[in-house]
Amino acid sequence: MNTLIFFSLVLAAEHYQHVPSVECKEFRDCMEALPKGKFVATTVFLADIADYAAMNKVYEGYFPTLKPARNTVAVKLPQGIRMAINAVLYQGDSELRGLTPPGVTNLVPITPGILTPDRLFIAGILGRDSNSGTVPTAPQEQIDMCLARLTKVLATAQLKPGDLVQATVYHSALVPRELVETSLARFLGPEPTIAVTILEVPALALGANVGLNGVARRN
Repeated sequence: MNTLIFFSLVLAAEHYQHVPSVECKEFRDCMEALPKGKFVATTVFLADIADYAAMNKVYEGYFPTLKPARNTVAVKLPQGIRMAINAVLYQGDSELRGLTPPGVTNLVPITPGILTPDRLFIAGILGRDSNSGTVPTAPQEQIDMCLARLTKVLATAQLKPGDLVQATVYHSALVPRELVETSLARFLGPEPTIAVTILEVPALALGANVGLNGVARRN
């Protein structure tokens, strides 16, 4: 088995504020607990992935224009808690720009990529076809589709895998961790300089079994 060795790169704090996770019984409570500002990314944790559609309805109302690059997974939350959310705010003077690869349809309230002057924040990319909703049968095909979609997002921003500085990969028990690790090793090359976290979760959105989100450097 290949072993991945990654170098941690800390996101420059000068223009970004990390909002720690807040846990709530109701989706609206979580959204109202977030501060005001220019959101570049959020991660939503659900106690039950069956709440995905209901959460989206509430979530969309808080971002009527540009939606953050969002990732959503199911995790074990404290009893009575239905949702947790964290976020990254951009505090610079520049306007944020949304990025959607050609031919991609957004069926849920997210933006595939958010561009700041020096970063691309990448929303949760799933191992499923975003237009047809098809999830490949084989785990390797699901991982390959996820990475192919990531490549497309990066290319739309005129970036490449080597520009990634951080990524979080989520997988269900149906996709072995070892397969994720070896696939990432091939994708990132022999000397990656990226901070990577790989987590097994009970479920991902929309029937997917693997997904990832991340940040790439633009200069």
